[in-house]
Amino acid sequence: MSKKLFFIPTFILGAFLLFTPSCADNCKDVDCGTGVCVDGTCECGDGFEGTNCETEWSAKFVGSFLGADVVTASTAGTDLGTYNLTKPAVVTRKSEVSISISNFGGFDSFVDATLTSSDEISINYTDPAGRKFVGTGKISGNVLSGNYVVTYSDNTTDTATFSYTK
Repeated sequence: MSKKLFFIPTFILGAFLLFTPSCADNCKDVDCGTGVCVDGTCECGDGFEGTNCETEWSAKFVGSFLGADVVTASTAGTDLGTYNLTKPAVVTRKSEVSISISNFGGFDSFVDATLTSSDEISINYTDPAGRKFVGTGKISGNVLSGNYVVTYSDNTTDTATFSYTK
């Protein structure tokens, strides 16, 4: 076999590799945890945030809060005033998108809430005493605030806004 016949295919292969665009894997060294890497950037699913999807949404809610509820008896239309929490409302994690709040509204019970985004909750829960709580809330820094309606077993309701600080 002639040396020319050997060098011609080698030259063609080398030229092909030299001028063919490389397919760099921008995600090769990116760990997105529970998320997915797209072009070198992590896209997090519900319940997670951060550069590498390393932070659970529920983490920022967890803790002890003190504050007040401003309450109106909707059924009677009576302003019931401000109720200051004498013991803290304590938020615990149930999952990355679910929390439980004990002593919510000063009721010596708890409600469960679903995180609808990284800083917002939806409450639709009947506590063990039979009171139904429906409302929304948002955390900003160390302040959890929002509103809710509580319906009692006799179908009377109270409407409240709350603001609690960690």
